[in-house]
Amino acid sequence: MVWENGCVVIVMLTPLVESGLKQCYHYWPDEGSNLYHIYEVNLVSEHIWCDDFLVRSFYLKNMQTNETRTVTQFHFLTWLNQNVPETSRTLLDFRR
Repeated sequence: MVWENGCVVIVMLTPLVESGLKQCYHYWPDEGSNLYHIYEVNLVSEHIWCDDFLVRSFYLKNMQTNETRTVTQFHFLTWLNQNVPETSRTLLDFRR
């Protein structure tokens, strides 16, 4: 879907697991690369900005055409399913 829609930015507002329940599929490698059907995902960097969010960068490669794209993922870590952030400050920092 990311490839088909030409996405270059992904905003993720959930942790991967909350209270033992999977909230989101871990679709990027922790290091190196993973192959998903005809798409190779290569983790380029992961920068932890604070306890609330981090930023990842991937190369996404179509193995049939050899075309590559850079995708940036902004991952907000502390917005839990049944709660809201304690203050708007963390969301404003995340947006910036």
